[in-house]
Amino acid sequence: MDLRPNPSLLLTAALLGLAGTAAHAQAAGPFFVSVQVAGGSGAVAVGGGYWLAHRQLEPELLIGVLPGKLAGGRPLPVFSLKTTYAPRGFRLGSEAAWRLSPLTVGGMISYTPGPNLYLVRNPDRRYSTNKYYWWPSALRIHGFVGARLAQTAAGGWPRRRLLAAEIGTNDLYFVSWLTNRTLRLPEILTLGLTAKAGGTPSYGPIGNGGKP
Repeated sequence: MDLRPNPSLLLTAALLGLAGTAAHAQAAGPFFVSVQVAGGSGAVAVGGGYWLAHRQLEPELLIGVLPGKLAGGRPLPVFSLKTTYAPRGFRLGSEAAWRLSPLTVGGMISYTPGPNLYLVRNPDRRYSTNKYYWWPSALRIHGFVGARLAQTAAGGWPRRRLLAAEIGTNDLYFVSWLTNRTLRLPEILTLGLTAKAGGTPSYGPIGNGGKP
């Protein structure tokens, strides 16, 4: 019996769970659902989280899929814990329904279970950890910067929706760039596109006398 996780089933279960959560979101608080393309979380990932600190902090959990052609033949799931800090930015237009945040920052830890992927460094001890395989192959630490455009509705659900683009790298890429200067900076960068929607009418405005 194959007990390895099936990425398609995981993604389907995540989508069903998010749909159920969204159905009760108006009573749940400032919850949001998210879809991310690339950016270190797999080819595509779905998840959700909460808007905290006046909607400037966004912790979330993502479940993604790494295609077989990038994973050695078999698709692999990618589990990610991500946090984004997004300053309020500035309003676009007099109605204040749209806001642009030209600079956001964040970090993410991603875990990819699979054959020959380990949480410990150099598990077979065939190499010196000072020179080879110093990193846990199943775990990556990411950092990124980005920009976003958000819209806040007067009521209903979703109360808020946004689109964001993020450029980042991870610990392995960054150390490889530091130790191998033949690598160009664009070669270690990742690009991610994210859409989020959520919040509740009862969550209220961001501030400024009731303006979002």
